[in-house]
Amino acid sequence: MGCVSFDLDTLKKIKSGEILKGLRDSKKIPEPKRLELRKEILKYVQYSHVSFVSAKFIDKFNINQAIFYGIGRALPKERSPKQPSNPDGNISSPSQNLNLRNGSPIHFDSLAEKRDLQANPNRKPFLFLDGNYKLKIKNPIEGYLSIPKGDDLVPSISAASILAKTYRDEYMEQMDRKYPGYGFAKHKGYGTEEHRDALRKLGISPIHRLSFCDFLRREGSEPSLFPT
Repeated sequence: MGCVSFDLDTLKKIKSGEILKGLRDSKKIPEPKRLELRKEILKYVQYSHVSFVSAKFIDKFNINQAIFYGIGRALPKERSPKQPSNPDGNISSPSQNLNLRNGSPIHFDSLAEKRDLQANPNRKPFLFLDGNYKLKIKNPIEGYLSIPKGDDLVPSISAASILAKTYRDEYMEQMDRKYPGYGFAKHKGYGTEEHRDALRKLGISPIHRLSFCDFLRREGSEPSLFPT
């Protein structure tokens, strides 16, 4: 789960094409370009964090709860007066408008109380989320906006998706060396047929989600494939 904040000046440069050219949904960017963009994102970002949630957590609480937990972990714990009041840095005031890349405006007057951000440096963050979630987290936030396909529309979401994917891919490459034969370095953990075939042959590793591997039970696989 990635969280990224840019200041307003940086966002203007992104919009003008001066920096971070090609920023969009990480899944639509070739791997070499993703790694190139990651370096540039980390150069200009005001705040960034990537959190991982274990397979055991997902199996116990389900994927949506894992997403909410990951979001809570990714938020800044403390902010200095120089840090932005929201993790996206997309607005200097709640009454300012944000235009998505498709030209559609988002109006903040109805989303948050009008306040002077400089006079309220400890104001709670306002979140932009990729997807269509009704967010449930314990962290105090000003509010949030779920945007379907937001990682292709909002620069901060795009950048967060790039950080999350590149670090996760590198983690899967490490797991490929630790658990050889599953093809983690190639499929990066996605449910490809090659991945499923490896599970049928090798059984379930300690990093697999049992909820993902349930197809083995449905197929009537040997009990020896399952962890004891």
